[in-house]
Amino acid sequence: MKILLLNPPGRKIYIRDYFCSKVSQANYVSHPIDLVIVSGLLRSTDHKVALLDAIVERLSPATAERRVVEESPDTIISLAGAASWGEDSEFLRRVKGATGARLVVCGDLFLEDPEKYLADNDFIDAIVLDFTSKDILKYVDDVPGAPSAVVARGRERAEPDGSSSLDLPSPPFHKLFLKLHYRYPFTLSPGYCSVLTEYGCPFDCSFCVMGKLRHRARSVENVIEELRHIVALGVHEVFFVDQTFGAKRQRTRGLLEEMLRQSLKLSWFCFSRVDVLNSDLLTLMKEAGCHTVILGIESGSDSMLSKYRKGYDKAQIRHTVEMCRELGINTMGTFILGLPDETEETAAETLEFLRELPLDYASFNVAVPRAGTDLRKEATSLGLIAEGAVTMDQSGSRVAMPTRHLSQERVKQLRRRAVRTFYLRPGYLVRRLLKLRTRYEFLQNLRNAVGLLRNTWG
Repeated sequence: MKILLLNPPGRKIYIRDYFCSKVSQANYVSHPIDLVIVSGLLRSTDHKVALLDAIVERLSPATAERRVVEESPDTIISLAGAASWGEDSEFLRRVKGATGARLVVCGDLFLEDPEKYLADNDFIDAIVLDFTSKDILKYVDDVPGAPSAVVARGRERAEPDGSSSLDLPSPPFHKLFLKLHYRYPFTLSPGYCSVLTEYGCPFDCSFCVMGKLRHRARSVENVIEELRHIVALGVHEVFFVDQTFGAKRQRTRGLLEEMLRQSLKLSWFCFSRVDVLNSDLLTLMKEAGCHTVILGIESGSDSMLSKYRKGYDKAQIRHTVEMCRELGINTMGTFILGLPDETEETAAETLEFLRELPLDYASFNVAVPRAGTDLRKEATSLGLIAEGAVTMDQSGSRVAMPTRHLSQERVKQLRRRAVRTFYLRPGYLVRRLLKLRTRYEFLQNLRNAVGLLRNTWG
């Protein structure tokens, strides 16, 4: 059987990834980790696997449709997203009609009521609710039974089996993804691989769906097998896309120690949290090749951090960012403006915090009430969004909702002000230039700066 992994085209650079969809804020197009992991599941079978990412190739809908037809797949496993659902649904309907292939979709908008999406969209045959589950193989191979992680037309859905194993039967088809020009702001060299070692998150921030996913981790041995495969491909840059790298601290220490023992000599970056990272873990991460950590800071207001269940305060944020700075680890802080309780005062606190923190990069998002989150319930109950609202984008290209105190237009203005406050400081620009060591890093930073300014004010 031929299976096509598909990332549909779009008018904008859509990032559809790990139950999160948005418009790229700068010049980056990251690997869709959903498709990377599914490729690892399929690699253990006899199926022929192909990849078509119309976003990174910047294909028009007509060209992408032609390419899909030329692949002549039996099954298509496609991404879709809340940021692009109008375009996605139109394209996938045409592809289904043109190929007759079985169409399986995965994306953030399907998590809340997948049965309704099946009922309303007759071109969809199945919806994947956990892209790490081997239930995908059961569905593709028509194995009798009722998979829990796949909602399929005409098949009952079973309760989750409780299995905690996240180990992949084979390393993903990284070679397929390396053929395309994915890029991320923090890579130190062209060509990198994305690796997932933990799924979900043990924390429960009210605006994030990750805490609703069953948190599981791969064994150290299984991850090392994949890393050795990546090194054998001649790649030495890795993005660990775990939502909270280090959440299972002892296991993470074991992974880092094994990376050092085997002299893998990788450089890498990751997401984590300020209350997970301590001096010992950060030191070990640095020794194992970590050069950048992405931290969810979200707000400069302690009251907002508490209200939306971040689990830490500004003092902890300062401490962790300073530890990273002392160790020579770059930091990216992510921020959210426009949560329901946001006011002019809390936004001003965030802008002031921005000036204070010695971050290397910052990403400014607007609040989006994603399917399956407590934020969505809050926003609906307050009348900030309509019950069936689907299309939303955290990048700020459009603002999904007002706050209880601020209009949507004001939230957009505050995001633009945050970008200007952080990136257009003369002191910051000098510090950033002095940190650049290679022509590649300089060009990466330049392209991302141009993309950020264009997407913010364009």
